[in-house]
Amino acid sequence: MISKNILPAGSVALMTEIADVPACDSLNPGTLQLVSKLKNPSGSCSVDVSAMWWEIAGFKERCIITACEYVVSLWKPLDTWQWEKIYSWHFAEVPVLQIVLVPDVCNLVCVALGNLEIREIRALLCSPDGKSEKQVLLSSGNIKAVLGLTKRRLVSSSGTLCDQQVEIMTFAEDGGSKEKQFLMHPEETILTFAEVQGMQEALLGTTVMNNIVIWNLKTGQLLKKMHIGDSYQASVCHKAYSEMGLLFVVLSHPCAKESKLLGSPVFQLIVINPKTTLSVGVMLYCLPQGQAGRFLEGDVKDHFAAAVLTSGTIAIWDLLLGHCTALLPPVSDQNWSFVKWSGADSHLLAGQKDGNIFVYHYY
Repeated sequence: MISKNILPAGSVALMTEIADVPACDSLNPGTLQLVSKLKNPSGSCSVDVSAMWWEIAGFKERCIITACEYVVSLWKPLDTWQWEKIYSWHFAEVPVLQIVLVPDVCNLVCVALGNLEIREIRALLCSPDGKSEKQVLLSSGNIKAVLGLTKRRLVSSSGTLCDQQVEIMTFAEDGGSKEKQFLMHPEETILTFAEVQGMQEALLGTTVMNNIVIWNLKTGQLLKKMHIGDSYQASVCHKAYSEMGLLFVVLSHPCAKESKLLGSPVFQLIVINPKTTLSVGVMLYCLPQGQAGRFLEGDVKDHFAAAVLTSGTIAIWDLLLGHCTALLPPVSDQNWSFVKWSGADSHLLAGQKDGNIFVYHYY
């Protein structure tokens, strides 16, 4: 767990008293405590946030990276619960859509750029002396999905249905592409990717036809295609685990409709038997009574899931307990736009379009 001296609070751009921000509505046993706030003064709309390791003056520090439409900034922690912006990468033509972290990589982050769909993927890094920012164009075209993988790899799906390519790119030390490998395409448009924890060299993807596909990353072979039913369309995969020969997959349902019996379903845990391709729903994670909204965007880490809802509220679920444990309503009449777990600890990063980034401790 990251200590406070690694994930501090505040901002050199704008300091805000924690007491000025309303506390979240808490549903035991989860509690959210605001520990930090920073303001990204880029002037353009904020779109994403993440936490990553960056080596500064010979020391690795847990930094925050923020993305607005035309600028991505890296913030390092200071000793007095403040942040200092140390690098900024600017984009003149194509706006930023999302941050793409690559596990096992320090001092490099990828971003996806485009309007409604991804058109470019770029690697952001610095010169060897740390005095200037660099950008490396990794791929361009009609990109449908992208994900950073372990072992310094990046997977992406691009092209139309007829000429679709699923590509694995391995990074060199300087951030350039060292080697490329192609996976067998499933003849369906890929929506999302997820590495399978507990199953080495296995990659999972979800498709527009509500199928789940599995590849062997070493050989590039498409191992299985499994239909998961038509109860929810355009399901998004967030995490996949393998245990005792079964696949456990956490999905979100952006197109799910509210029902009187279940309320508003947001996440779902399903179990798949890869040998028989049969699947069954284990748990459906819905909003508590009195809460409305559909899944807008979210993140899953370990057994915790967080989602921004169309109502502007953030909701958190304990996937083991099976219910919503905390609600974070809009702050200062500004709806939440995106949310991320910090990655290596129990902090939650929540952002608004106006550039405000809040760091909450979840316990």
